[in-house]
Amino acid sequence: MIKNLPIKTKFPDAGQIYDYYFDPLTISWKLWSEIVKPYDASYDGLFNNLVVPTAETTRQKFLIDVHRVTKKGMLFIGNAGTGKTVILKDYFAAADLEKTVCSTLNFNNYTDSKALQTVIESNVDKRTGKIYGPPSGKILMFFMDDLNMPKVDKYGTQSPICLIRQIIDY
Repeated sequence: MIKNLPIKTKFPDAGQIYDYYFDPLTISWKLWSEIVKPYDASYDGLFNNLVVPTAETTRQKFLIDVHRVTKKGMLFIGNAGTGKTVILKDYFAAADLEKTVCSTLNFNNYTDSKALQTVIESNVDKRTGKIYGPPSGKILMFFMDDLNMPKVDKYGTQSPICLIRQIIDY
C-alpha cells in the first residue's frame, strides 16, 4: 500500500516496508541492516545477557528512543519468548545515566498497587506540594514486565494496572 503512494521519494521495490527507514538527511529510504552495529566478539559477560545486534533489535531500540525523546509512553508487546525484556534491558544498559533514570518492575500474581506505588515513589523526588518527578534534568523510564500477571480481584480489576492508568491519565 505505501509502495503505491504518490510521494517524491519512491519506496524501494525489494523487501518489505519493515526492512526500511526514511533518512531525512539524504531524503531516501535505507535498509535497517545498513546501520546495525557490529557484533562485539570480546564480550565477557554472562551468556544470557548477550545481545547480538540485528536489524530487528536496531529497529526496536530506535522506536524506544523515539518515545524516550518525545516523552511518550509505549506499550511494547509481543508473544512470549520474542525478546521484549532482553531488548529493553539492553537499551537500559546503554542509556546515558546522566540524563536517564531506568527502573524495572517485574509483575507477578502477588503484585499489588501498594508495591507498585512503593517502586514508583523510590524513583521520583518530591518537588512542590503534590508534584513528584524524576531527579532534576533527568527522564524517568519504567519497564513494567509481565503487565498481565497481577491477580484479578473480586471486582474484576487488577489494582496495579488501575494505578498505572490513573498515573498516565493524570
